[in-house]
Amino acid sequence: MIAPVLIIVGSYIIGAFPVAYLTGRLLRGVDLREYGSANVGASNVWQSVSRRAVVPVGLAEIGQGMAGILIAKLADQGLTVQVLAGLAAVAGHNWSVFLALSGGRGIGHSIGFMLVLSWPALGVFIAVSLMGVGLGAIPAAVGLGMALAPLSALLAGQSKAIVLGCLGLAGVVMAKRLLTNRPAPPPDMGWREVLLNRLLLDRDVREREEWVQRRSGDAGGAR
Repeated sequence: MIAPVLIIVGSYIIGAFPVAYLTGRLLRGVDLREYGSANVGASNVWQSVSRRAVVPVGLAEIGQGMAGILIAKLADQGLTVQVLAGLAAVAGHNWSVFLALSGGRGIGHSIGFMLVLSWPALGVFIAVSLMGVGLGAIPAAVGLGMALAPLSALLAGQSKAIVLGCLGLAGVVMAKRLLTNRPAPPPDMGWREVLLNRLLLDRDVREREEWVQRRSGDAGGAR
């Protein structure tokens, strides 16, 4: 029992290592939690730090999502441990112990999870996300792609552990959308509208530019 626990905890720590946060600090001297969307991930690096940095940050996050699963495979652990290690990495990124339990949305880490364990889910996620790019509705498409992950795994005939893992993956990602790093809503908005915007648009307000250009202290500092 010791080896699976160590692998899962180790995967959480690997996922929690704040690559995007450190990139913001090193390149611009900023705390991503106080800029743009306040998301500590590749998307906010693109918006608030450097567009050239988004590829290495994104690849690093995908690698973090893969690492614990691959370690479990190398240690000859079963599929359940592999799935739990992958979920731990996503949870570690979303609620990082190094950032007082704040973090990103876990999309890069989720891609790493699906890349190792569920190509069908990854294929559907990529297809839906690309449709969102074409329609100018990326957050909604990414959310839909994650929600379809367990169904994709199920229809592809994958094991129960992977189907449940993809379900857990979608739950962790959407939970972070709803909770965010700064859960208080803008002072002029009600909770119902804010939660709906977070679920569908991945932000508190409808206007994207108003959201990504905000800084610490804007609109009462709410994110």
